[in-house]
Amino acid sequence: MFVACIGTFDGVHTGHRKIMEETVKLAAKLKVNSVAISMIYPWQYYFPNFPGLIYPVSQRIELILNMGIDNVITVDMAEIKDIEPEDYVKSLLSQGLKGLVVGEDFVFGKHARGNVEMLLKMAAEYGFELRVIPKQTYQSRRVSSSWIRETIAQGDVKMASKLLQKPYHIYGRVYRDQGLGSKLGFPTANISRGEDKLVHPRSGVYIVRSTIEGQTVIGLLNVGFRPSINPSEEIKYEVYYLDFEKKLYNKIIGMDLLEYLRPELKFDTLNELISTIKRDEKIARTWIAKFKSKPGNQEIENC
Repeated sequence: MFVACIGTFDGVHTGHRKIMEETVKLAAKLKVNSVAISMIYPWQYYFPNFPGLIYPVSQRIELILNMGIDNVITVDMAEIKDIEPEDYVKSLLSQGLKGLVVGEDFVFGKHARGNVEMLLKMAAEYGFELRVIPKQTYQSRRVSSSWIRETIAQGDVKMASKLLQKPYHIYGRVYRDQGLGSKLGFPTANISRGEDKLVHPRSGVYIVRSTIEGQTVIGLLNVGFRPSINPSEEIKYEVYYLDFEKKLYNKIIGMDLLEYLRPELKFDTLNELISTIKRDEKIARTWIAKFKSKPGNQEIENC
């Protein structure tokens, strides 16, 4: 027996969180398990202009479980998009569905014919509880994964974090590259974000925060194509941590993107590049000091 919520839940943003909170609450009331049925990819994924997922599927599952959901079931939308919506609900009922929680604009099934109106009728007919969660808005706009992808692609990580209700976070494995940063005096860790099709933050330099071996460290992340030295044909992620010298090769590290500093630039000389990195570091240290200097302010830890 279970209560389910259904959606892609990419990002687990403020709207998703309301749905999951109600799912957990209803499951407790009915004394059954809570289940999130997560479509692996949104329907936009199957179109060529899709910018990418906010988080890898594995990270999404972790975020959902952190909301108190007992179990996550991932479903390929391509496998169920042609199922008649009534048949899909009946299949869930046969598996023990006792309650369902969806957003007010939820659609499903063949030709997206399933909707809240249909679910209300089926709930009355088949005796399961239905909760419909109103859309969540911010600055009079509906919160959506699409909007968050837009903000990330524009470099507006502050807005993305507000909509996600937590700092926008990326992670990946550190791999050995050409060691160009060390040669310039700024050793960097090169991050591979894996095989998932993920949205790329706007090219440029960001202030980031990581927790590595229990230590909170601040760094400068460059996202882009390295136009000044050995340009790359694919986007690279390189982070330079301030006051941190431990080896990170092959480690999985995560980072919160806290502030967008500037776009990626092409420099004519190495001296120009080095001078700009030093300026970026100075700005980052000033940024850190600003938060630490405020009495009782823990924003550097919690922002």
